[in-house]
Parts: sequence; structure tokens; C-alpha cells
Amino acid sequence: MARLQPDVLAEVDHVLRGASAPPPWRQPIERGDDERGDDDAREYVPDYKTLGELLAIPIAQGHAQRQQSGRVAKSLDAYIAYELRRAGFRETDVFPRARQPRVLTPELAPVEEAIDDLLRALADHEAETGRRLRPASLRSAITRLCRAMPKLSETDVLGRFYKKQVDAVVLSDWLRGPDVLVSGKTMFSSYLNNKNNRYEEAIGEAHNLRDRYPLTAMGFVYLVRSNVFEGGAFELLRDLLVRLRRPDGPFDATAMLVAEWENSTLRLVSVKDPAPLLTLPRFFEDLLDAVMRDTPVDVHQGIRICKLGVPPGGFPPEDDAPID
Repeated sequence: MARLQPDVLAEVDHVLRGASAPPPWRQPIERGDDERGDDDAREYVPDYKTLGELLAIPIAQGHAQRQQSGRVAKSLDAYIAYELRRAGFRETDVFPRARQPRVLTPELAPVEEAIDDLLRALADHEAETGRRLRPASLRSAITRLCRAMPKLSETDVLGRFYKKQVDAVVLSDWLRGPDVLVSGKTMFSSYLNNKNNRYEEAIGEAHNLRDRYPLTAMGFVYLVRSNVFEGGAFELLRDLLVRLRRPDGPFDATAMLVAEWENSTLRLVSVKDPAPLLTLPRFFEDLLDAVMRDTPVDVHQGIRICKLGVPPGGFPPEDDAPID
């Protein structure tokens, strides 16, 4: 599409383009075809290398020292969306996208592709002839078409009480609504002072969205710094995040990540899962299981195939595919 002004995520796009992790599910234990089922014990393996590379950029730029900038949180959003695509969701369905515009209704994906083809043909023509396309009115019409495409950067979702910006979304159909909603939060200091506010925000956000989309898979990811292990803050946040997850809380999946970086150089040293109940593998397993549990088998076949493989006889036609 027409060239857009660089946005915040443009700084990390090259990391996503260069990511080359293998499929996320470990090979299952050998079993017969008749034993295949949704309880297949495969483990999700997140791409921690790409996570570290995405977070290292804003941390090295000092944005973790100025947390209000939100740049570290944006890199976390990009990582969650990357993992959702890696898990088998279609590229066009996951926001923020790995290209601009970051949000585009999936129904417009064929239009976007056609515009890209048109722009490539226009560039090739002008490169070969050394002249701008004539008549000028035709070139002007192409330019207007490109500008008419939505260029959204935020994922605003209507809840029961108010509209909420969500950090990572799977939206297969604009009319159907979201199938996955993930909130990513960052906090690098003053954990005990802010715990009540963050808990109330999480509960309010979850119920606002859950009431309107009761079958949507919802996740909550919390990124903190290694100083969280001081003064009892870690255990308090760990307990809070476990309670936010079902069956006691409104989220299908919750996770905590601890980043460690050097104060002098701002070099990221590591990103780790500090609590067994709040690891990234469990987070994505719980989230994807919720999607597969609460949608028919002819929906989101990509994530089903990615985890379980193709069933005997294949899948039925997708819900929006023509039936012969």
C-alpha cells in the first residue's frame, strides 16, 4: 500500500521479519490414530529469543526508565501478536499486524493485496518507461484509492460499559467480534504502591469486555523488572495474577515475565518466567485451548492443525467457505 509515516512499532519490524523460530508445539508422544484427541499432551514453546530482541530495543533507548512512554509495552504487544500468528492464526486476523496499518478489518485483506499489486505494477511501469503514468487522472485515482484505505493503529473494542483499547486481538470477522483479547501491562517500580490500582483496572477491563463477549478467549500478561523480588512484591503480584485466572477470575490465561537489564548500559540480560503457574507456555496453552473449546471445529483450523495435526478425513469446510 501507499507508504505510511513510521510508527512506534516500525522500530521493531525488522526483528519480526528476521524471526525464524520452528513451529511452537513440541512433538507429541507416539500414539495411534485412534488415540488422537483434544487432550493431546503437547507443550507450547514460546520464542523467547524474539521476545528478548523486541524488548531490548526500547529498553536500550531508555524507555523503561520513562515508563509513561509506553514503548516497552508496545514491544510486548508486538510479541504477543507474533506468537498468535505463530500459533496458527491467519496473518490478517491478528492485531497489531506486522506491517502498517496495524489494524485492518480482515474483510479488506483482498483489497489491500489488490492495491499492493497495483502499486507494484505502477512502479514497474514507471521504472521501465522513465515516465509517470498517463493520463494523470488515472494516477490520481490510484493515489486516492490508497489514501481511502483505513490506517488505524489502535485496537479499540466496544465493551459493555465503555470502549477499551486492547493490546493484542484476533478478529476473524468484523461482524462476529473478537475471538481473542490480550492485555499486556508493564511495571518496573513501585509495585506495592500500585497493586490495588492495577488489580482494579484488570478486573474492570475484564468484566467490561467479558460481559459483551462471553466466549472470547482473554489473556493478561504482566511484565516487570528483576527488582520485583524485593520487599515481597513478587509474591503479592504472583498471587494476584493466579487469582485473575479462571476458575476464580475472569481471564482464561495469565502470565508474569521478569526482565533484567543493566543500569549503566541498559543492556537487556534476560527475560524469564519466574512462577510455574504463570509461564508463557502455560499462558499460550490456556489461551489457545479456550479458543478451541469455545469455537466450532470448522473455525480457526490453523491453530487446531498446528497443535493436533490434520484429523482422519480432514476438517469440514471452514464456516465462511463455500460448500460444494
